[in-house]
Amino acid sequence: MKPYKIRRENLKTLLLVDDNDFFRRSLSIGLEDEGYTVYEAGSGMEALEFLQSKHKKKLIIDTVIVDARMPGLDGFLLYDQIHSMDPSVKVIILSAHSYPEQTDKYTMLTKPVSIPELVDSIENYVFLQQG
Repeated sequence: MKPYKIRRENLKTLLLVDDNDFFRRSLSIGLEDEGYTVYEAGSGMEALEFLQSKHKKKLIIDTVIVDARMPGLDGFLLYDQIHSMDPSVKVIILSAHSYPEQTDKYTMLTKPVSIPELVDSIENYVFLQQG
């Protein structure tokens, strides 16, 4: 039996957070090509401000993809802030360092990450959290 895949239209809106402009933009373009709506933030604080403003406007962000190490508010601290605001938002943390791939809180992926690997993680992670 094949594992069930969630259809992308259920997971359309992402926030991508990374302080490396080139890396962030290249992932954003790849994810947009896969059919996602992608918002970008260059820092943890920018992401938090964006999420707070969008929450007030009732815009739903399904998944946040965030760099683990950034100046100021890093990916782990940002996860804590996001989770306190809205526990339903899924978080995927990207890192150049090795961490466990899946925790009860978030999914970890090691950079560099390919678009197919990221899409697969978005779909499977959200499925695991809904199950």
